[in-house]
Amino acid sequence: MCSICKEILVDFAVEHPEYKCPIRNSRYCSYCAKYGHLTASCPAPPSRSMRDPIYLEQLIPPSELKMYNITSCTPISSHYRKEEPQQLLEIKDNDKVIAAYLSARSVKVMKGYTKKHVLEEYAKQQNKRIVYIQ
Repeated sequence: MCSICKEILVDFAVEHPEYKCPIRNSRYCSYCAKYGHLTASCPAPPSRSMRDPIYLEQLIPPSELKMYNITSCTPISSHYRKEEPQQLLEIKDNDKVIAAYLSARSVKVMKGYTKKHVLEEYAKQQNKRIVYIQ
């Protein structure tokens, strides 16, 4: 039994590593839309602006939407929104992979800077959020 399910599935006698744990594999994160962890422990939680409403109808309680039969989606004016939602950039935490990614986009790593630092600056310019994967 692994450390994830030993407290939950006390009588589960099948030995398994954590990456094959039935509990872990059934957990779903609604932030990154992946299985394997809960939303509370997401490695890349979205910024607050990504969770802000984009339609006026999202500000009306669901019961009133149903009561008044409101089905429209009226975008909130762009001057009310502070920034565009960030895109997610998943990249392997490996210098060769990072260097290949930067090279493919014609981004040069100058002396005195690490590849990760240059990647993070590039991601900031492109309005992307980086998630390093193993």
